[in-house]
Amino acid sequence: MKIRLSSKRLNSGKCQVRFHVSGQMGEKWYGYALTEPSETLREVVNRIENRFYNCQDKVALHQKGLYHLNDGRNFMNDLMIFRDA
Repeated sequence: MKIRLSSKRLNSGKCQVRFHVSGQMGEKWYGYALTEPSETLREVVNRIENRFYNCQDKVALHQKGLYHLNDGRNFMNDLMIFRDA
């Protein structure tokens, strides 16, 4: 698995990380992660890798509640992931 990252600092001080993932079977994904300023690059990469390695069914990678923002989840562990066409 190959991961490419780019980021931008938001007005809140947090960073928005955009990532592109290429799998061994040729599948391509992209997504976003919101990170705290104290989070290291290794921690961000580990979060992305864990999400892909621990998910047996690639359909489950997608957001289940993309438009439901008030459900009390810890969004620091969530990633927004989309299939790249």
